[in-house]
Amino acid sequence: MEQTAAELFRRHHLAVYRHLRRMTGRGDVAEDLTQDVFVRVVSALPTYDARDRELPWLFRIARNVFLNHVRSLSRHPEAPAAPEADWPSDDAPQLLGAALREALGRLTAPDREVLLLREQGGLSYAEIARACGMTDAAVRSRIYRAKCALRLELKPELEAVRRGASGR
Repeated sequence: MEQTAAELFRRHHLAVYRHLRRMTGRGDVAEDLTQDVFVRVVSALPTYDARDRELPWLFRIARNVFLNHVRSLSRHPEAPAAPEADWPSDDAPQLLGAALREALGRLTAPDREVLLLREQGGLSYAEIARACGMTDAAVRSRIYRAKCALRLELKPELEAVRRGASGR
């Protein structure tokens, strides 16, 4: 079955947007980059190999768009924007989500990228390795390192949530 860019957009634009939002920390930037991804999809669709899964292919394109964005920022630095805060501050799960977003933002870009491709994108280690130009072992190592760092950073918040839940 031959894919059209519109079908790919309809099925996967939210996954691509969410991934880019987590990578950039900004919804407005993620929207722009998502549009860039699907512009590239239109031009790359004739070379798409139907034997490949769609999502890993789209995430490879998204990765390249994100890396181009980072390179552009390094050439034209702008004042860093604070991550978006669009959650109520009195709800424990949302506070934990905010802490997770902040902790993800402190990971190195390669560690954050492979972790998000695995956990959010559902890609296999081999697919991540192909998309990021790494070995399977390097992907496994980066994911392990990222999870350890997140566990360590989120430990106080998790303990506070557990204390709050046990106090009810």
